Amino acid sequence: MATSDTSFLEYLQLQDGPELVTKSELIAAVRKQGLRLTARQLTFYATEGLVPHSVRVGSRAGVYPRIVVDLMTWILRARDIGVSIEALRELEPVWMFLIRARTSEVLDLNELEYVARQHVKLTEAAINVPRLVIDTLGQLPARKVRIVDKNNEGRCSTDSSTTIGFAIARRPVDEEGNVADAKWFVATRITLALPMNYSTDPTTVVLGLKPNEKLPPDPTIRMAEASQEEVSS
Repeated sequence: MATSDTSFLEYLQLQDGPELVTKSELIAAVRKQGLRLTARQLTFYATEGLVPHSVRVGSRAGVYPRIVVDLMTWILRARDIGVSIEALRELEPVWMFLIRARTSEVLDLNELEYVARQHVKLTEAAINVPRLVIDTLGQLPARKVRIVDKNNEGRCSTDSSTTIGFAIARRPVDEEGNVADAKWFVATRITLALPMNYSTDPTTVVLGLKPNEKLPPDPTIRMAEASQEEVSS
């Protein structure tokens, strides 16, 4: 591989292996997630520094590390809800940290807090950290991780009693531009152990569809079908 693109290598190191995808394969994989991505959009996000540029590897031109599919999926989901490019730039180091945590199957909350406080400055970005944790680590048993809290006590992410809290502070500024002491702004708590029967769970509020519109298959059904396909093959 002849390239000086250090960001390409950085993303390649996030993976379990050296799998690469072409531009068309990347776009197809992202579209399979129900998201719209064009070659022009991909170039835009590479120009903005959110996605590594493709490189030539042997006779293959224009390839990306496979992990860029996950990266592009997260970016597009965030953009769909209005997250700005500036906020995404601050969040991307947190995304990379969470991918490493997913690979190691250990999420240390002290380390997560350090990385987030080091890179995330905008309130908009801070508010999106909990969503980023959910989007990256997922809420499926296949993505089980050990969550180590700030007292160094470990809990399993698939345990329904395991939650992660987030509290955001910011410094108010008066009309004269004076910055006051920090105050708590907003707080929330999330769990990665959600029921997978979205269509029948009585505590789950379904959004994104019209009333009485047909619901998609539950994740548990998709997982069972995928397992059956693996057995058949």
